[in-house]
Formats: sequence, structure tokens, C-alpha cells
Amino acid sequence: MKKSAAYHQGLSMKEEEIPLMLKVFTEEDFASRIVVGEVYKASYFAILIIKKGSMFVKHNLREYLVKENSLFFIMPSTIYEFSEISADFSIVGSVFSVDYMSQTGIILNTSSVVEVMTGAYQPYYAINMEERDLLLNLQEILKKALAEETTIAFLPEIKKHSFLSLFYHAASIYARYNVSHRVKLNRREELTIGFLRLLAKHYKEERSVKYYADRLFVTPKHLTQMLKEGTGRTTGSFIDRAVIVGAKVLLRDPTLNIAQVAQELNFADQFTFAKYFKKHTGITPSQFRAEHSA
Repeated sequence: MKKSAAYHQGLSMKEEEIPLMLKVFTEEDFASRIVVGEVYKASYFAILIIKKGSMFVKHNLREYLVKENSLFFIMPSTIYEFSEISADFSIVGSVFSVDYMSQTGIILNTSSVVEVMTGAYQPYYAINMEERDLLLNLQEILKKALAEETTIAFLPEIKKHSFLSLFYHAASIYARYNVSHRVKLNRREELTIGFLRLLAKHYKEERSVKYYADRLFVTPKHLTQMLKEGTGRTTGSFIDRAVIVGAKVLLRDPTLNIAQVAQELNFADQFTFAKYFKKHTGITPSQFRAEHSA
């Protein structure tokens, strides 16, 4: 079959429509959005659970035979193609944007999570029945939470923590199975992971692109070019996002005043912090705190 030169929508949606996208895909969603033989470029993360049957997937030109009772991860900017899907094939999954991950605070977590996020290992794993059933149950809980339309207490928190439970259980499987399955990374991937590890440790103290480039022994221009090619985002945008997510976490802490938050994030004073925060969020720290107070 002749392959299309264009990239298609696949499991994602238009980023400008849903920047904080989180969606559970059913078997029907998958069947309606995937065309065998078409080439797709991912703009979101996806955790796919194969319940039954099999299919071939090309993931960044490497082909995998994906079988029943397995887990498959898709990372942003990867190129993938589905082919030879069996008649009894059954799959479900969750798709979520980088912005949604940032909002939950995942992007500020440990280096092992950074490796999950950047696809440092292979994307496909056979899992046992206990793991499969757990993931399916967690996904069903998330699906119900997202479908909830009534105004119930703590609904945003229920949705967030339902997602986090699914994400971290999938990530734990990812990490455990990768003890002996590390894939050789190219230079761009090594730089991306190295940068994100440094950012997770130092975003509170360092907002200079040069600092991270120097630590990685490259020029700021080269670091930004590699990140842009691999993720579609610049070094500065990663730094700003990490600082803003960290700021939002601190602003939710009622024991800290805004001056203390500014100090924690190494701003000269609370006015400089407030200007920075408003530039990137459209509201002041005080407005954010008022909107998110108990």
C-alpha cells in the first residue's frame, strides 16, 4: 500500500481547540480515527491498552507487533503508523496534552518521570492480567470522572487524581520493564532528557537558557534548536512553563504569602514575580490565589 506523505490527525485533536486536553478513547473512537496505512504525527501523549487481538505499529520507523494484554506509549512529535489490524482487535486508551501534564505538576517530578515523558525507552510492553485489569479499571474511573456533568464537590480534584493514578501506574510499569530494555538515544534525545532533568532540579533558582546550555556543554542556540526539533518547543518556553507550574503549586499553599512565593522562586521581589506571572497567565498572583482558595 502506498503510504501518505502527509501526517493525519490520528488520536489527537487540534491543539488550539483543547490546549489542556485530556480524553479517554474507546474502541469506537479508535476505529473512527485511525486509518490503516496512514502516517500520523503525535502532538499529544497517549497510553494505549490492548485488550484483544493484534496489530503492527511503526513507531519512528521501528516496527512493533502489538499483541493482546500489552501497553503502548505514544510521545509527542513521534511518527507512527498502524497496519495489519486483526479482526478481533480491541483497544482503549487515554490521550493528554503537554499542557495538561504541566498543570498537574508531573513535569516537575523526578528524572524517572522525565524519561517516561520523553520516551527514553522502547514504547511497547507485554503486561500480565493483573496489570491489565488494574489499568482498565483506572481508565474506567477516569472516563466516568471526565463524563461527570453535575456540579459535585471536588470534581476538578477527582478528575486530576484519577488521571494521576492511571499515569503513575502506567509509568511504574514503563520503568519496571525498562530495567533491561534501554534504547540507545541519539544526541537530540540525550540533550532533551538531560535538560528536563536539570530543569526539574533547578527551575526555582535558574531561569537562564545559558545556565542549562552551559551545564550540558552546548551553546544556548544549539540547545534550543535540538529541543525545537524534538518537541516543537523552545528552551525558554520549557523554563517559563516549569516556573509557572511551580508558582501555582506554591500559591495554593495558604501558609505562604506572595512575597514568600517570589522569594522561593528566586525573584528579586514580589512585584517582579507578579509581572512575570501575569505575563504568562494573564492574571496576577493575587487573582490566581483568590480563584483557587478553598
